[in-house]
Amino acid sequence: MIKLLAGKRETVIMAAAACILGSFTIYANVGLLAASAWLISAAALHPSVTELAVAIVGVRFFGLARAICRYGERYVSHEVTFRLLAEIRIWLYSRIEPLAPGGLARFATGDIFSRLVADVETLKFFYLRGVFPVVIAVLVVIATMVLVAWLAPWLAWAVLGLIVLTGFILPILLHWLGYKAGQIVVAARAGFNEVLADSIDGLTELAAMGQAKAQAGKVAVAAATLRAGQKKANAVMALAEAIGGLGVNLTVLIVIMLAAPLVGAGQLDGVYLAVVALAVQASFEAILPLPAVVYYLQESAAAVARLQDITCKGASALARGTRIAPCGPLTLTADKLSFSYRSEQPPVLSDIAFSLSPGKRLAVVGASGAGKSTLAGLILRFLDYNQGTLLLNGADIREYDSEAVRRLVSVVSQDTYLFNATIRDNILLANPEATPDEFASALEGALLSNFIALLPHGLDTRTGQNGLALSGGERQRIALARALLKAAPIWLLDEPTAGLDAEAEQMVMQHILQAAGSRSVFLITHRLLGLEVMDEILVIDNGKIVEQGTWQQLLAGRGLFYQMWTLQQDTLNSA
Repeated sequence: MIKLLAGKRETVIMAAAACILGSFTIYANVGLLAASAWLISAAALHPSVTELAVAIVGVRFFGLARAICRYGERYVSHEVTFRLLAEIRIWLYSRIEPLAPGGLARFATGDIFSRLVADVETLKFFYLRGVFPVVIAVLVVIATMVLVAWLAPWLAWAVLGLIVLTGFILPILLHWLGYKAGQIVVAARAGFNEVLADSIDGLTELAAMGQAKAQAGKVAVAAATLRAGQKKANAVMALAEAIGGLGVNLTVLIVIMLAAPLVGAGQLDGVYLAVVALAVQASFEAILPLPAVVYYLQESAAAVARLQDITCKGASALARGTRIAPCGPLTLTADKLSFSYRSEQPPVLSDIAFSLSPGKRLAVVGASGAGKSTLAGLILRFLDYNQGTLLLNGADIREYDSEAVRRLVSVVSQDTYLFNATIRDNILLANPEATPDEFASALEGALLSNFIALLPHGLDTRTGQNGLALSGGERQRIALARALLKAAPIWLLDEPTAGLDAEAEQMVMQHILQAAGSRSVFLITHRLLGLEVMDEILVIDNGKIVEQGTWQQLLAGRGLFYQMWTLQQDTLNSA
């Protein structure tokens, strides 16, 4: 992250150019006020116009140079900042994307959003108000000391001391007075964004349960915390601005008090008294931003720490293998497979064993919380197992690149996400290069054709954010169409008929199994309709396989599977 903040070579060059242009802007301001002061002082002695010509031209030159350099400095510095933010966003997404979903489980959605947006946005001040002012101030102080030493050598050390006091010592003292103000604001902003995002996502449930006012109270508390942090930060910034202004005025006053005796003693020409005073005053344009630098560096450091936190503590499945994904038929085998999210916790899965050969249809059933979805996460390399083996064509699945493994698996999950785009775009996400015939076949297999025909805009109908414009069953059918469109040898179906009624569920399952053809099917479900055609069924309870066999064998065994099937049949008959 630190290397990223340093920027690429082109960014560093542009940053150096911004600092040079910024210092030239203040040089021009110093020259403008110094030339103006000399011109006015010299004019009071009624010299010839010829003697004033150079100063007159100088005033015009420095005035134009200041405007041009200021424009160039603002343009280049903001270009550097925007490039830096773009690089950080790309880097951050590239680091977060492999973490999903396992590595992001400990972060709330609002917290992730705050880090991606607010924390990255905070770093725009790293260069603009953190780095650039310090570099420019050093360059300007050096030039100012040279000018003052040339005009009045005895004043140079006094001016340097006052500049160091205002621009460097007082900011350190200010840092202690407003210690951690930047970190407090970043943390409070993150907390507010988290609560606000969760409130918006759960707005329907909050309203239905009558908890909207209670949640509004939580938002108000988070807002009050943010406001208190910002109030403290504003107090620090106001104090910094006041100290800067006081430093300018005191410095100019002391310079005049020290220079006046030099004029009386004949050691300094009287026309240069105003030149020295105004030149020093103009140079403070580079010193005034320094008291606030500490705050912005604090804020940037807090933002960097939050970004590093989310990118450095990911899931165990981040290790990328180097083995090339196999072609042709695939066999997925597990033996004594175990997994726990934390070492101190009991395993979520324990001693899981199965074999999914090419064309085999394997179902994993169990109650909610039995560990079925965790098993899907291991197969997709969202998580890495702790013990046992999970082999793909005889090789440890962890030796394969996680993205290569996912390309071999077509997934329908129980929490399908739809982008705020058209139905067509959401389906083509699985295979953007699909032919019209392949696309039409996927629609037919997911029982979407009749539904889309009734829509005024057909496939160009927008689904809304996360598919909120559609029903749960319609969203699930779009997910099924994605799976049908993806040419993958293994189909992993995690509750694929969630949200469908019993009749539609049975029809969809029939279409899925027909469309699967010779592909392997790994079905995860707690609903037992249509499992008669599965080659093997695993019954999981508390993370362990308690029964294993065909539909007929499990019913004949009158164990847990038989109890689940009897209960569901009674529920369907009573409905």
